[in-house]
Amino acid sequence: MRGDELVRALYERYQERDWDAAAALLHPEARLRMPATEERLVGRRQVIGLQRDYPEPWGELRVLRVVGDASASAAEVEIVAGAEVFRCAAFWTVRDGLLHDGVEYWVTVGGEQPPEHRAAAVG
Repeated sequence: MRGDELVRALYERYQERDWDAAAALLHPEARLRMPATEERLVGRRQVIGLQRDYPEPWGELRVLRVVGDASASAAEVEIVAGAEVFRCAAFWTVRDGLLHDGVEYWVTVGGEQPPEHRAAAVG
């Protein structure tokens, strides 16, 4: 699979809570960074563990778009959890045909107020 196909499949497997299928898409030495919380996960087991152990219900995950090629790709992912909506920009590289080095930037949609000079752009 190409990088873009791997990334789409990973987040789709997360939505299905199919942890074995998701793990099969990750390199054994996969790494995932989440700069907002300064978390660094190393190894397929830790990356899958983060998702598997997240408290349920964590909402409906949708892959909004994926761009990339054989060696790297990016995805925009949305999770709707009740009244809250979260978005993730995820970037992954491919090594040995599997996802290897990832970074995820998570935000809460509407979770921050814009500066006053841009307030008119909201909506």
